[in-house]
Amino acid sequence: MALNAAGYGQRVSAMRQDWNVQTYQGTWWLPDEEDDAQPGTLTISDRGDITLDLIGGFDLSIRTPTENGGWAVSADERDVPLIHGRTGNLNITIQDAWTRKSIAFGFGFSDRPDAHSLGGNRAFIGVHLPVDEPAAWQGCWVQLENLAPWLGPESIRQSAEIRSTSAELVSVADRSVAIDGWAYTAVTRNGGFDFDIQRGDVSVVGLTSTRLRIDAPGPCTIEHLDERVKAFMDLLTLASGTACGVISMSVIPVEVPQLAGARAQSHIDVPVHARHVHQPDPHAPARPRHDWRFTCADRTFEELVAAWIPLQRQAIAGTSAYFGNYYDRPGYTESRALLNAVAAEATHRSLDTEPRQRELDQEDFTNRLQRALDAMTTDEERAWIRRKLRNSAAEPSFRQRMRSIIQRINEDAVAAIMSDVAQWLGDITKTRNGLAHEAVGLGDRLLELEQATDATYAAYLMALLGLDSAAQQRAAVKMRRPY
Repeated sequence: MALNAAGYGQRVSAMRQDWNVQTYQGTWWLPDEEDDAQPGTLTISDRGDITLDLIGGFDLSIRTPTENGGWAVSADERDVPLIHGRTGNLNITIQDAWTRKSIAFGFGFSDRPDAHSLGGNRAFIGVHLPVDEPAAWQGCWVQLENLAPWLGPESIRQSAEIRSTSAELVSVADRSVAIDGWAYTAVTRNGGFDFDIQRGDVSVVGLTSTRLRIDAPGPCTIEHLDERVKAFMDLLTLASGTACGVISMSVIPVEVPQLAGARAQSHIDVPVHARHVHQPDPHAPARPRHDWRFTCADRTFEELVAAWIPLQRQAIAGTSAYFGNYYDRPGYTESRALLNAVAAEATHRSLDTEPRQRELDQEDFTNRLQRALDAMTTDEERAWIRRKLRNSAAEPSFRQRMRSIIQRINEDAVAAIMSDVAQWLGDITKTRNGLAHEAVGLGDRLLELEQATDATYAAYLMALLGLDSAAQQRAAVKMRRPY
């Protein structure tokens, strides 16, 4: 699927985008209250923190009339789903705002504060969102850390191939896959050459930039897009072994007239800012090729994405626990060890579709239960028997689930990660139970155990992605742990 470079999110022709604080001075109002606009400044930090400082402010108090003609004022405030603003000819929407600080210089009841500082979860630059239409988007563009290296050496060589003493930027075909009506397309575009002429030297830099375009099957919310973006963050983090975050993101509005300020064309996109748990570093050197666990050279982009998206959605509880160790790494080894164990158990449980069988035939169980009840002498004892005796389907134990995970991984890959599987099974079971119930781990071996479990879980996900034994073994050697 070829995509017009005009809809490529932020300008690709810029050689580098420096991280800095963005400020927008203008007027701000609650939806449908533009006549009551307040002057102020919106600040968006390099981490995506959103702060709106108003000269004046909004009256967000909740007042209830009383029988004597007065008012009861709640300590809570009204929800602020949206704030609209305009700076010059640019429309801006702040989503999910709340009061950071409110100052009133006068005494008594006041309709509004004299100074009002608000925070927000998101800011959309270039559009006014309607209150009653959350499904306002048809897709998004997103730039992710390590996306370009992960796509494989072929695309990088084609993007900027050095021949003798000359350099040439070569177009790269888009890579696309559709899953459940959603389309995921990796797009590489050339930004041309930039000349840095100095008094001593002249340098020439050529830029190619890779972004991911996500197209929804119909109008969707920003939360739907966030879910798909997170799935790709997780995939790149698994592949690289290091946290991969969102560098920039812009959303593509649907063709509806309610989106004031956004032209109803599919190639016009709206930059969106939000605070992310992991702070990306777009200028950091990319991870060397030999350090990757796997890339699209091991399986194609289409194959890996088609396998990962449904897997991640089905096992979201377990994968989120695991990748949380990368995006916001806990300082205590106990926390990381327990998260890895929980992630492995939850993932196996969510993917385990084998129907469970009852321990006994129902008629046999009923007969045994009745004999036990007849042997009791009081109603209290009989009630206790009924509570304790169940004929439910038997759930695999934690140890059994860990053994099943090991069996799914290539034998040589397992041997590269650890030397004693039985020892690991026993230790991870004791540690998981001890940390969960008594906050007690395996002491001086806990770090080794946490690292081995991390590597085992990563190898398990790779096996589920269909990566062959050679790829699993190569990655396992990189993840080798002294256990």
